[in-house]
Amino acid sequence: MARPRSFDLDDALAAATRVFLLRGFDGATLDDLTQAMGVNKPSLYAAFGDKGTLYAKALGGYAAMATSAMQAALNTGDTLEQAGRNLLLGAIEVYAPARGEHLGCLIATTATTVAGSDPAVRKAVAAFLSSIDRMIEATIERRFGENLSEKGVASAAAVLSATMYSLAIRARAGAPKKQLMSITEDAIDTVSVIAEAQARPAS
Repeated sequence: MARPRSFDLDDALAAATRVFLLRGFDGATLDDLTQAMGVNKPSLYAAFGDKGTLYAKALGGYAAMATSAMQAALNTGDTLEQAGRNLLLGAIEVYAPARGEHLGCLIATTATTVAGSDPAVRKAVAAFLSSIDRMIEATIERRFGENLSEKGVASAAAVLSATMYSLAIRARAGAPKKQLMSITEDAIDTVSVIAEAQARPAS
């Protein structure tokens, strides 16, 4: 009979995710991971598989959390500009909290470095980025498509998506919050121009 686990899988995975955020895939050693997760190496392998499998599980959990938070932000605000600003401000709070490390985004700032050499990670990253793009575009279409052309929906979604990844990389590099906020406002100005230029004619 297998011995029951003496640790919580979700807590251990959350700890591993933080290590990968701090050190990246290559920089995170098994000793780093086991110490943070509070498990020994045999227990890690038994519960999560090898380091690559653990990283893929961390990516999956992070992607699900990020997608849910982004969609919730986009569902607030009465205008496209307000919804977009809420999305980007929420991202800044995650990437560069008022107190704590500027970790950026696990997908944008650490997974992309592994994706070039690991086909499985590359596939997972591509799927995540594609799903985020679709979610942003679909949410904008659902909430504001009545007044915005199809091209306008796609263009606004592309601006917001690209800005999020830019914010993640800059936050990871230590950009001050003032700079991140300025980038956000520039992006929202662009979205506002799109909303005006691509508005559907009044019926």
